[in-house]
Amino acid sequence: MKSVSFLIILLILPLFPIAFAQLGDKTGFVQRLSIETDGYNFEVKTVSSFDITDYEFNSDEKRLTMFISSTVQNNLVEIQIPKNLINGNFTFYLNDEQIKAVVKGNEQISFITLEFPGDGFHKLDIIGTTYLPEFSTIASLVLATSLIGILFLKKVNKRIIH
Repeated sequence: MKSVSFLIILLILPLFPIAFAQLGDKTGFVQRLSIETDGYNFEVKTVSSFDITDYEFNSDEKRLTMFISSTVQNNLVEIQIPKNLINGNFTFYLNDEQIKAVVKGNEQISFITLEFPGDGFHKLDIIGTTYLPEFSTIASLVLATSLIGILFLKKVNKRIIH
């Protein structure tokens, strides 16, 4: 009787994974990082095999820093960064050492994929070359003023010629 009960338990146990345990290196934690800067709110989305315990954004350096706690050896992260936040040619540093990443995107987001080894605590820096749509409001004002000026000069020029 005891051996039958033990056999049943052994057969059922693999069907129920241990609660709250990471099932492997490729399990994804979804996190949304809310970044407020210069009166704008941005959301950076991540799916990773590790936990992001904290993050910082430095607008002067165009840098997003993530503090990572990993329990696996093979780390993988996919990051979606709005292009209106930081964009351009990205540089990536893991624990102050430059690493490579795959960067793709569309008009609105940069989609970054990177892998790195090692469990424990890490610091990931993502540095862009542009921050916010620089001078976007000033550019539209200059364009509108220029258009009005050109129309005005064209009308004045017609009066002089006639």
